[in-house]
Parts: sequence; structure tokens; C-alpha cells
Amino acid sequence: MATAGLLLAAALPAHAAGTAWLHDDSYVSGGEATAYVDVDCPEGERGWTLKVRLTSVRPGRPSATGSATAPVTCRGVPDQNVIDVRPDSTPFFGSHDERSSGVADVIRPDGTVAASSTRRMHFYVWS
Repeated sequence: MATAGLLLAAALPAHAAGTAWLHDDSYVSGGEATAYVDVDCPEGERGWTLKVRLTSVRPGRPSATGSATAPVTCRGVPDQNVIDVRPDSTPFFGSHDERSSGVADVIRPDGTVAASSTRRMHFYVWS
């Protein structure tokens, strides 16, 4: 019977110290892009942040890049965060180029990265 209890305990994952999952679709309006990131951090903790960096690529035109940082509310369960990303210079545009990408970092209060998610991105124009 002790073996069954040990197996059950081994099968249950411990709560992650921070997780991130960047959705691969971003909607573009007025040159800005919106990113969606599922974040999980320990319930009740304060000072966690989310940093998103996006790059939209299309052959024959300059790439659009931008980043944004926002505070995260830690609920102890995965929670979707919506973050608006302004372009550094070239406005974001619709693109499904395989080189379009995004990175989302969940940052602990001490400034270290708890989790990172990198994805190929699809940028959809939304008006």
C-alpha cells in the first residue's frame, strides 16, 4: 500500500514557480499588436511582470518589432494576460511569414526570468 501512495505522490506535479504560454496569434490594429499570454505564478505573490517582444516579417518591407512590459496578477492558476505592444518604429502589419516571432518572459520580483515562451507568430489585421 505504501508503494501506491508513493506512486500517486510522484504522479502529481508540484506547482510551477512560474509558467508562460504565448499564443501564436496576434491581432494588429492601427500599427499596434495585441499578444495573448497564459501566465501562472504563485497565488498572492506580488511584483511579477510579463515582458513580450514581437517581430512581424514580410519579404520586401522592413520588419516591425516592439516590446511591452506589464504587471501580472498571481492567482495560482494559468490566467490569460492581454498585452498591447507598440512598434519600435515600423508599424506592425499582417503577416504569416515563418520568420515572424514572439517571446514572452515571466519575470520574478527579484528580476530573474521564471519562464519563457518563444513562438512563430501569425499577425492578423483587425480593424
